[in-house]
Parts: sequence; C-alpha cells; structure tokens
Amino acid sequence: MSSGEEIKLNTSEATPCSSCGGAMTYKPSAQALVCEYCGTVKEIEQGTKDLNEHDFASFMESYEKESFSTTKVVECSSCHATSTVDENLKSMACPYCANPLVEQDIHEERYIKPEYVSPFAVDRNQVSGILQKWIKDLWFAPNKIQRGIFSADNLRGVYVPFWTYDMQTHTDYRGERGDAYYVTVGSGDNKRRERRVSWSRVSGRVSNFYDDILVTGSKTLKMDLLNSISTGWDPKGVQKIKPDYLSGFITEKYQVDLKEGYDKARDIVYQYERESVRRNIGGDEQRIHNMNTDLSYITFKHILLPLYVSSFSYGNKQYTFYVNGVTGRITGERPYSTWKIAFAVLLGLIVLCFLVYLFKDA
Repeated sequence: MSSGEEIKLNTSEATPCSSCGGAMTYKPSAQALVCEYCGTVKEIEQGTKDLNEHDFASFMESYEKESFSTTKVVECSSCHATSTVDENLKSMACPYCANPLVEQDIHEERYIKPEYVSPFAVDRNQVSGILQKWIKDLWFAPNKIQRGIFSADNLRGVYVPFWTYDMQTHTDYRGERGDAYYVTVGSGDNKRRERRVSWSRVSGRVSNFYDDILVTGSKTLKMDLLNSISTGWDPKGVQKIKPDYLSGFITEKYQVDLKEGYDKARDIVYQYERESVRRNIGGDEQRIHNMNTDLSYITFKHILLPLYVSSFSYGNKQYTFYVNGVTGRITGERPYSTWKIAFAVLLGLIVLCFLVYLFKDA
C-alpha cells in the first residue's frame, strides 16, 4: 500500500462468525454481535456495572506509571481529530469531516485507556429515519434539502471520550444580602412607589459534593450542538468496556487530557459554588465580595459515550448533525431558503395591508 492510500483495514481481529467465519459487529437494536454476511447473532455477556473511581491526586503523582495503553491512532489531516484504528472497520474516514484517513497518518501513542462505555442503543437505520424526518420538518429549508440530499453513507457512529470528576467542596464567603422594600415618594399626580434595597453584611460557608461532572475529551466536536443533546447520557449507567461493543464503530482518542479535563471540571464547579453561595445568602439580591473554595476527595474515571455524526454540503458550506446514540435525540446546523423567507415576509405584509384596509373600511 502506498503511503497516501486510503486506509483499508482487514477484519482479522474481528470476532469470527461461528456459522460462516465472517466478521461480526455490534448491532445496537439487538444489543448483540451480528454477522454481516449470514445474520448469525451472538449475545454479549453483560459487563459489570460496579464503577471504580480513581484518586486524582495519586494518579497525577504517578502519572507515567499508571494504566496507559499503547495503541495505533490516526489523525485527520483536515480537522485534526484523532481516532483509534479499529481492525473491524473495512475503511476509515474522519467521523467529523469525512476526510479519507490515510496510512501515512497512523502512529502509535500512549494514552489512558477508557474503562467504561455506554453502548449504542440506536442503530444506523433508526438514525437515518430520524435524520430524514428532522430535515423534512425544517421550516424555510431549501427544497433540495427536504427532498433528501442527505446520504446515509455519511452517517458515522463514534464513541466519544469523556472524563467524569467527583469532588467535595467547602466555600467560605463574604458578601452582602439585599432585602427589597418600597417607599412612597412624591405627591399629587407625581405620587409613586419606588423600590429600595437594604444591604447587610453576611459571611458563611457552603459545602457540596459534586458527582460525575462530565467533561468531553474531544476538541473537534461543536460544543453548542453536543450540549443540546447530552441529556440521556448517564455516566452512572455505563458498564465495563468489552471490545464487542466497540466493534464496527470508531473510537475517538481524547485530545483533552486528564489535567486539562480537571481544570474544566473545576471551572464548572466554581460556577455551581457561586450559585450555591447566592442561595445561602438569600434575600432579593446578593453581592459576593470574596469566595475561598477548598476542593477535596477528587476522583475521576474515563468513559466512552455514543454519538452519531453526519454532515452534508450545500451552497459551498458544510452542515453538521449529531444524534445521541442512546436516546436518538438530534440536533444540527441547517441552511435557510432566502426565497422562502422573502415569500413569507411578503405574504405577511399582504395580510397586514388587508387587515389595515378592513379596519379603515369599518
């Protein structure tokens, strides 16, 4: 194979079918391995759901000695997403931009191996129908889109890397509590009630425990889209990884490492703590002058969550779709038809003019 040739992966490491010897891949609707050739089904033994959290401080102290794995990964030359090389896939394209991945971009990396996975529960056929319905229901979408420009061939199932963090917090604060009251001012026609605020100094402490603060390990995903479909991903519902669940899907390697993920989780917790302090202060308004937050009992785990990714081109622009691999919830970017919007505006003006005419005539 030449160094610039598109990757064509063999299936030598795939689970062989007991009936015909063909490759078996994970089928979400069956929650089992299914032979691509004869349809034989092999049940997957359920993994344990006992979750093991790792102490963050201890892990960071012995970072180089901990549970690293060495694996083959390939980096997209277009969007720089990094995926593991799955021998069960016949070919590979970047799950995010559809750029063909080539052999010269394969290299080995050491990484913290994910321990838990939430398997896909929605299969490609279901997602294809969800996408088609979503596109057809779009208001002011170009006719070409609604007639089915989308191709199921562009639909890719990806296991996205995530970190989860648990931590205990104690926050000491100083601030002011504002209690609203009303006074009557003015006289005669100018008499009115005005809102005033009485401020008093306060101080105190709030303590909270945060469980499974979820931080994506991907820098390629569009976070505004991802956040809108993240409901339904349950970090507590994951189970121990079995290679069978990953068979036939792309697994993205994290780009946000453990330390950077912790920094993001800490920032999220600080926001939650600020809201907790406001609730503790009470009153109608709050002023926070100082907060000192102590974080302890910090633990983490590395998990994979399922996502379908698709895109299409229209008008020299690429539009992206995401579908939650557990719930089937969809979100995406979409084009608008200029002439449909213009027609709707024109129709609205005509209706408005007609109503004005009727009003004047009456």
